[in-house]
Amino acid sequence: MSLSVLVPTHDPAPRIAAIVAPLREVADEIVIALDHRMDLDRLGAYEPLADKLLRFEHTGEDLAPGWLHRQCTGDWVLTLAGDEVPSAALVAALPELCADRELRQYWLPVRWVWPDPEHWLDELPWAPDFHNRLLRNDDHLWFEGRTHSGAWPVLPARFVEAPVYHLDGVLLSESERAEKARRYAAKRSGLTAPGGGELNERYYLPERHARLPPAAVPAEDRERLAAVAGAAADAPSGPARGPVAVGLRADFEAHRGSAALSEGDYRASIRLLERDHRMLAGETRNVFAAVRNLGAATWPWGAAQPPEIRMSYHWRGGDGEIVVHDGHRSPFPAAVGPGEECIVAIAVTAPAEGGRYELGLDVVHEHVRWFECETRVVMDIHGAGAPEPRARRRWRR
Repeated sequence: MSLSVLVPTHDPAPRIAAIVAPLREVADEIVIALDHRMDLDRLGAYEPLADKLLRFEHTGEDLAPGWLHRQCTGDWVLTLAGDEVPSAALVAALPELCADRELRQYWLPVRWVWPDPEHWLDELPWAPDFHNRLLRNDDHLWFEGRTHSGAWPVLPARFVEAPVYHLDGVLLSESERAEKARRYAAKRSGLTAPGGGELNERYYLPERHARLPPAAVPAEDRERLAAVAGAAADAPSGPARGPVAVGLRADFEAHRGSAALSEGDYRASIRLLERDHRMLAGETRNVFAAVRNLGAATWPWGAAQPPEIRMSYHWRGGDGEIVVHDGHRSPFPAAVGPGEECIVAIAVTAPAEGGRYELGLDVVHEHVRWFECETRVVMDIHGAGAPEPRARRRWRR
C-alpha cells in the first residue's frame, strides 16, 4: 500500500529538506503545504523537495487538515510539522506498518527535544505523548477542526514505540515559546496538562517545570536531529515554476460539511420498513426506515461529524398534541449523498403510559432545524407488564 508524507509548514526550506530526506526511500509521495502568508518569492526553494506543492489559508484554527489529506494520493498519510523529525526506527518500520490492511490508524509517540538535540524530556507531561499521525486515507478519516485536535480516532488502531521528535525546545528561545504558549492558551483556555498545570505552559516551558534529567536521544537519531536544528534560514529564491494549488477556508468548510445548507437541502423522504406497529410502554428499540436525501448536501455518517444531520422522532397523543418533541438522535451508518437512500436503525423510546400514539420520524439538523418531512405511523403502546396480543393462529384440521 502506498504512503504519502504530508508536511504543512511555514518553516525554512533547508529545514524541510533535512526532515524529508530520509523519508524519500519509503514514501511514494512527498506533499509540502505552505502557509499562504509566505512570500511568493520563497516558494521556488520548496519545489524540488516535493512531489506536490500546495498552499493553504491560515485560518487560526485547524480547518485545513481534512482538505490537505484529500490532496494526498497515498493509501496512508504520515503528517509531520516543520519542526518534527521522524526517528530512524519509524522510517524503517513504515513499509511494514502501511502493509497492514486491517488497521485504520497508528498512534506515534512524540518526544519533546530539550535542552539540546541530544536529549528529550522523559517525564509528564511530555511523555508518554501519543498522536494519531499515520492515518489510512479513506472515508473514515475526518478532522474536528479545533486547534491541535488532530484526526478523529478510528478503530482498529495500534500504538507503536518508534517516535517522532518535536524540536520546538531547541529551535525557539524561551521567550518565543512563552509567547507561543500564550497564543495557544488564548485559543483553547482551561486545558490541563497530564500531571497538572496549564497545558501549553507546561509543554512549551520545560525550563520552569521539568524535574527529571532528560533522556538521551539514540545515537542513530542524533545526526538527523542536529541537521534539522542547524539548518540555515532560507532567503528569497524565486517563485515556483509550476502552478501551486491553494486551499481556502471555503474549501475546508465544504470538505468538513460545515458550510451552511440552503433551503433546498432540507428535503428528504422516509419509508418505514416494518409492518408490526407495537411497543411496550417505556421500551427502547430500533425502528428501521429507508431515508432518501433529496437535497444537494451530503449527510455524514456517525454521531460527531458536521453538519450534524441525524434521524429523530416526535410522539403525538390521540388528540394530536405533541407528547415528546425531541426524541433520541440516531446517526446515519454511512455518508448519504444527494439522491442516495440509506437504511437507518432509529433508536425510539416509547411513551411511559400505554395507549395509541402517533410516531413521526423526521430528519434533524442539530441546533438548526427539522427537515419537516415526517413519515407518521400509529403505534399501539402496551402498558408495562401487560401481555402482548398474539397473532391468531390458523389450525389445519
